[in-house]
Amino acid sequence: MSDQSTRQAAAPAALPAARPRRPAPGETTGYVELAALPLTPFWARRHAHAVLGAWQVPPETIETAVLLVSELITNAVAATTAHAAAADDPATTGLIVQTLRRQPGRIVIEVSDSDPRPPVLTDAGTDAESGRGLMLVQALSKEWSYFFPPSGGKTVYCAISTSDLASTTREDPR
Repeated sequence: MSDQSTRQAAAPAALPAARPRRPAPGETTGYVELAALPLTPFWARRHAHAVLGAWQVPPETIETAVLLVSELITNAVAATTAHAAAADDPATTGLIVQTLRRQPGRIVIEVSDSDPRPPVLTDAGTDAESGRGLMLVQALSKEWSYFFPPSGGKTVYCAISTSDLASTTREDPR
């Protein structure tokens, strides 16, 4: 799972998710491509924990980042699954790309999927069993938003503050 070309997909993606751009100067990235399946959040959390640990990110920041990854990936799985069902192709498993970026003073988490619909922040009722993911992302991150890459679909991202990581190793642990 540490190789950038690693795929967990059993079937081709309906639309390719956004490929990560090249790292900017002073930025380190790690990414993984995953199929939109029920176990995808588990593997995304494992990847995030491994990458952030290799970057020597403080444990409390890793804990927050892993929770944010879980929420964004869970939303992407739901959106991608719904998008594939709407396309009347249930045999197609969508592809989700998770990109982690270490930048001075922050970690950026990006999750790309093939669904072109923007994320919607909802006010989940007290009895609701779902619908709180983006509320958590908004509460725990410094900022969050989304954009539409030229390849289609969308990328949802959030950033969390951390101590300056510039003194840690610059090796890419992907």
